Amino acid sequence: MKKILFITNLIPYPLDNGGKIKSYNTIVALSKIYNIDLLCFANSQDELKHVDALKDITDNVNVVVKTLVRSSSKSAFIKDYASSLFSAWPYSINKFYDNRFKEHLLTYIKKNTYDFIYVDHLPMMVYNKHFNNIPILLDQHNVESLIFKRFIETESSRVKKILGTYEYAKLKKFEIQSMHESSQIICLSKNDQQEFHEFGVSTEKLSVLPIHIKLNKKYEPKKHEGGKFKLLFLGSMSWYPNQNGLKWFMENVWPKLNHSEYELYIVGSKPPAFIQSYHNGENVFVTGYVDDVDEYIELCDLSIVPLFVGSGQRVKIIESFAKGIPVISTSIGAEGLIWENGKEILIADDSNEFINKLNTIKSNPNMLKDLSVNAMNTFETYYSSDKLPRKIEKIIQRMDLKG
Repeated sequence: MKKILFITNLIPYPLDNGGKIKSYNTIVALSKIYNIDLLCFANSQDELKHVDALKDITDNVNVVVKTLVRSSSKSAFIKDYASSLFSAWPYSINKFYDNRFKEHLLTYIKKNTYDFIYVDHLPMMVYNKHFNNIPILLDQHNVESLIFKRFIETESSRVKKILGTYEYAKLKKFEIQSMHESSQIICLSKNDQQEFHEFGVSTEKLSVLPIHIKLNKKYEPKKHEGGKFKLLFLGSMSWYPNQNGLKWFMENVWPKLNHSEYELYIVGSKPPAFIQSYHNGENVFVTGYVDDVDEYIELCDLSIVPLFVGSGQRVKIIESFAKGIPVISTSIGAEGLIWENGKEILIADDSNEFINKLNTIKSNPNMLKDLSVNAMNTFETYYSSDKLPRKIEKIIQRMDLKG
């Protein structure tokens, strides 16, 4: 069996955020075709305990410990950002360069013959000059520069707008250069494919491959069991688009709902202080990291995705489809996914729409069940991991590989 090197930004286990879920399932699919060496970061020493979970699907795992997620530390962010000002790389890329990681990479390349390097997430292209002309398959989880463009458009702070504009310019330049230097690029949706094409990237290089998820058990369509109508906001709280969307919901939608009829569960790792402050123990619950999100997916009646910044695809929506919990999302939140408004998802782009649709579905159990059933069918058709190995193999065949 031929061999590849897979490099990614964070150890893809446990499966507690969208990026890790996508990366892990990609490695599983590739392991059916290739032997894999994995090189990645861990955000803390404690995360090294998860290496064993990857040994069945990889030949070797090498992990560099470096604190990369610093959402709760303003001083650490300022230090990292100041450092990036003197670099050709933008902040969101510069922080991923580490000499220890580079040395592990050089050792892997010296000792092995790889068909290609699978670069998972744009920031890992910061090591491109060390790839020794090995073909690159770049997996673009997002249009990274588009996230900053939307941040600039929605941010009210003048200082943040200025910093965001500077970051955007550097990031877009890096993103375009990285794609031109890749043999093939995986993008998650036709929307992203079009954005990259407008960057001047050849369509022959761009392959659309949505996120696929593996289910370990059977789920039943959702039905309201009575009592308060329970809402779920699911996602890593260190990711700015989640912070931004949740803040909007808490300021513009939540105060206008009848709190005697609703409960809100905010589930995800590393919530900053302002999100923790939403917890009141009565009808708003901030859990932080949980071992098993299924407990809350089964508890809650509806998943909310009020996102106004970001790109790519939301794993939380695909996971909701898979597990039968209906979704209300903004258009940006559901961007790039296959759906029909009112069939497997409800779309609401302002607070009045959100409130009206929440109240409508709360009082209509048949609508709740129909959304659930339709979403589960859409998942089976387009996003089940059973179909992933064959789809990846077709993309690899488009690369100009020797041997």
